[in-house]
Amino acid sequence: MATAACGAAVQSSDLPQAMVVAAGDEPQGDLSQAIAGDRQLRASLMADAARLARLDATSSLRSSTLGDALVRSIDALGLDAERREFLALGRGLPSVSLRVDGDFVLAAGMIYSAVGIVEGPLRQADVNDEGVLRGSDYDGAVVLIARGVTPFRVIGRLLEDAGAAAVIVYNNRPGWLYGTLSQPSGIPVVSVTEEAGEDLVERLERGEPQAMVDVSPPQRSFEGANVIGHRAGPLRRQIVVATPADAPLGDYSNGGNADGLALLLALARHADEVGARHSITFVAFDGTHRGYVGSRWYLAHLSDDERATIDSVLAFDRPGRSRPLQLGVSDELAPLINQRLEADGTDLRVTSDFGMGRGDHDIFAARGVPYVFLTRAGPGEISADHLLSAFHVAAAALEVLDGIDSTATN
Repeated sequence: MATAACGAAVQSSDLPQAMVVAAGDEPQGDLSQAIAGDRQLRASLMADAARLARLDATSSLRSSTLGDALVRSIDALGLDAERREFLALGRGLPSVSLRVDGDFVLAAGMIYSAVGIVEGPLRQADVNDEGVLRGSDYDGAVVLIARGVTPFRVIGRLLEDAGAAAVIVYNNRPGWLYGTLSQPSGIPVVSVTEEAGEDLVERLERGEPQAMVDVSPPQRSFEGANVIGHRAGPLRRQIVVATPADAPLGDYSNGGNADGLALLLALARHADEVGARHSITFVAFDGTHRGYVGSRWYLAHLSDDERATIDSVLAFDRPGRSRPLQLGVSDELAPLINQRLEADGTDLRVTSDFGMGRGDHDIFAARGVPYVFLTRAGPGEISADHLLSAFHVAAAALEVLDGIDSTATN
């Protein structure tokens, strides 16, 4: 399904505290049991929020006590828990040290080049104007290639797929060559001048020199980690449920996004209780308010097959604050969400123009993934009633997403 450029919004001061049933349906079980269940859920949500709000969230999930606690909490739910560390590179040019047979060669890094030290035999390759790689035997090699009409990101991907350890692109005209790969690369990609490239070609004609490429991160890079829990369902198709681990503009007063993290854990429990059909990946994204760096890295480092299995994303940020509830929805999901809200007997209705540009779901929506986004934006104390109502909305949305027929059944 394609995602429209604008989303939809729902606003409400709150939802009923008691369990609601679809219009025309009879309540199942004793209403007092439903009310008791809500009280227990409210207490559990607030206990998790209070516990997480006390932990250090000022550094990344790679090194903070919050990251450790989230891993333990997700693991305790019986999910496959992991902390997936990453280095989100700044958008500047990385620093490069390039040596060939011990001789220093001036080089510049490409924006989004992988960092690290790579050594291997220097070999030459060619990509024609149609973007077809010529030649072979690039496994473990540092590959030299002339600049042409093929984009640098395509050159890097072709040689990475061919097994190259690093790429050196030399200019096809006098002067320095600076460029971007547009998205993170799996191997170092650097550039040299036309003169340096021609000198390296001459070295290759005399034998097979050894090259060493050392790429250092640019300034303002971010070392972070996403904390992930995976619940396998009957379907291989998956829903991503996500919330930030950091707080807007570094504001960690009033618990950061502890209410969002508590909601994430509650939804993981709920998915098991209702027997969700989809596989569900629960993610606490690092660095959301630094420019969605955690979600960008996460999606960029999935395989094509893994990305293709994502049917939808449910995201939320500060959902338990004492402010009006707002729900951003992809246009194609709006009728389904409206129908569910009406059946639940609430006064919420979908309106237009809210959601995009507000959270990690943007990164998925840019790839055509339908989204639901829940927030109570702005400052405010965490409220038990508001957090509980946010759970009911999020749980209803999750059940709508889980009920959508996927394009594959395996």
